[in-house]
Amino acid sequence: MKLARELERRLEAALDGLSGRLFRGGLHSSELAARIAREAELAEFDTVAGPATANRFVLHLHPSNLTADAGTELAAQLARAFDEHAADRGWRLQGPVKVSVQNDATIAPRAVRCEATIVPGPLAPWARLKGAASYDIGPNRALVGRGADCDVSIGPPEVSRHHAIIFRQDGQAYVVDLDSVNGTAIDGTRVGRIPMPINSGSILTLAGHDLRFSHVSRLTSHASDA
Repeated sequence: MKLARELERRLEAALDGLSGRLFRGGLHSSELAARIAREAELAEFDTVAGPATANRFVLHLHPSNLTADAGTELAAQLARAFDEHAADRGWRLQGPVKVSVQNDATIAPRAVRCEATIVPGPLAPWARLKGAASYDIGPNRALVGRGADCDVSIGPPEVSRHHAIIFRQDGQAYVVDLDSVNGTAIDGTRVGRIPMPINSGSILTLAGHDLRFSHVSRLTSHASDA
């Protein structure tokens, strides 16, 4: 329920002044937030980088619930609200958030059906590491290391295959070391399994290799389809 309330607050802010133009028949944004929240929690799964969830949501609504031109605008606001919440919660997403709103006459008036799936795709960077080379960080929870399966793949042999995780939650970025052989440090302070905050301008050291961390934007990219 906490997740639903957080999404509802985001939607209320995003749809302030627009609800009367978008909704009819008694439907409210909180009902849509509750369904997306429920499906996101049911879809949660574990990855090496931490908890992840679905990034694609299709909402089926009776045609009487929305005004004729509401689908596109509503989908965009829902996508943005969930994108923001996923970043604050620290959920890893495998691709950009996409929301579709489908008119479905088989759905009872005021009822909502939501489908949640995982659709991999490129993510716009929210942060960057820069040293001899530049590395973009796209996922909210990014696996860093030498392995080909890493989100940020850094080649020197001193770097462990799965070296560290960089993630963001509640507006703050953090680093966790994955018991790497040659260690991780932020501005000279060693990082362990307990998340350590990292800020723009900080130097992240991976196995003796220095990289400057900087924020690019707060959010990943998102899209919507009516």
